[in-house]
Amino acid sequence: MRFLSITVLAACLALSACATLKKPTEKAPLPAPELIESLPQEIGTFDYEGYRYFENASNGYTFRYINPRKHRMADVYVYPVAEQNADLEHEDLVMGSTRATIQAIGAAVQEGHYANFNVLGAATQARGIRTVARVEATYLRQNLASYTLVYQTEYDGTLLKIRVSMPDNESNRSSAEWDEFANTMFNKIVNDLNQKRAAQGRREQSKKSA
Repeated sequence: MRFLSITVLAACLALSACATLKKPTEKAPLPAPELIESLPQEIGTFDYEGYRYFENASNGYTFRYINPRKHRMADVYVYPVAEQNADLEHEDLVMGSTRATIQAIGAAVQEGHYANFNVLGAATQARGIRTVARVEATYLRQNLASYTLVYQTEYDGTLLKIRVSMPDNESNRSSAEWDEFANTMFNKIVNDLNQKRAAQGRREQSKKSA
């Protein structure tokens, strides 16, 4: 997969990683997001583990795929564009959310959650009508050398982010599986959003015809 370099992220790349989500505090469990019901149990070498909602009131949620034997983990985040950003163009939303991710990582570094964080590269790629940002980095966590990739895009008012983390070694760095996982997952979510929008349109049309 060919990525084009982006200079707009370069100035921010010294500050990098993803905020850790805390366990939700709702007294009554919320129903699972519709997407969860249609997720495959396996994608590549990853197995589906579970989901949880964001702690805030954004209606965002995250779900996880894991490979325990290889110590690999893929977290997928799905959340709506903030109201104050609703008028922004697609590419501005992608770049803005990627910068926010980098800033969140920088905050995690300062709080001591990570050490020796080093961004190896940042790029964007056009995927049809979508732009996907990709950030690649290494870090130490509990003295273990780790390798991570963050993928970010937006579709129809929904922000999508994937973070894949694993031990840092040559095999993991050179594998194409992480890009394939991100592409498969983004396509799956976009298809689900399209189906949801089509179903909503049919319901509205039915109400008008009644």
